[in-house]
Amino acid sequence: MKFLNNFRKLLRIEQWYKNLIIFLPLLFASTSTTYTPTQYIIGFFGFCLVSSITYIINDWVDRKKDALHPTKKFRPLASGAILPKTATLVAIIIAILVILSALYLGTFFGAVVGTYFVVTNAYSFGLKNIPLVDILIIAGNFVMRMMAGLTTFPTIDLLPYFGLLFGIIAIFLTHKRRSDIKLLGSKAAKHKPVLKFYSRRNSYLFRQLGYIIILVAFYKLWTLNVLTEFQIAAALLLLLITSVLFSRDPHLTIKPHYLLKNPLWIAALILNIIIAFL
Repeated sequence: MKFLNNFRKLLRIEQWYKNLIIFLPLLFASTSTTYTPTQYIIGFFGFCLVSSITYIINDWVDRKKDALHPTKKFRPLASGAILPKTATLVAIIIAILVILSALYLGTFFGAVVGTYFVVTNAYSFGLKNIPLVDILIIAGNFVMRMMAGLTTFPTIDLLPYFGLLFGIIAIFLTHKRRSDIKLLGSKAAKHKPVLKFYSRRNSYLFRQLGYIIILVAFYKLWTLNVLTEFQIAAALLLLLITSVLFSRDPHLTIKPHYLLKNPLWIAALILNIIIAFL
């Protein structure tokens, strides 16, 4: 059981839920640019596996730094529970499965997956140490997850949806950086050098960039009659409440599902659901 649990941690299966974003185009894209149910399932697991490969590589690169982190020190490669040779063999096997999924789904899916793999590893091997660039890359990776749910490059009328996702993730990540600083204290810069650049002032400025992107996307969707003023106002209220809660409790960025325990956040979420169906 412990053996299987170590491999679960190595693949970070608990992080696979992030790849559910691949299904989002079903909510706003035409059927001519979306996949069949079977193709989506294959695409989902294909993206899950490629993300697991990048996690393995990232954990191998960061294994010494992770050993200094209060929670990351328990990762299989940082703790020594799984040897690098074993991790490499696992990565090769699942890489073959990713290639097969790309061959099945076509050129565009393969291009998105390939770009995601290259960019994510560039992040692991150095770009993560460049302020703002690190946030832009991670936010961009979420956009690529959603883009993988299309059979072709998104048209202009679909770009606001990608802008919304990018802006929301960028805001969350600035909170994540500040939370890491609060939780790690004096060890923050040693664990992740880029953290020393995320002062309260810089994080606030970067966060405003995310809000600007979101407002532009909302405006475009409003002009296209996709969203009403009330829907936009409710969404912004939920976003602002979430931002405040993240600022107050650094642990929420690690376990965001704990937001479900906050009555104010739940009320804002229910308001959004009600307005969406009016």
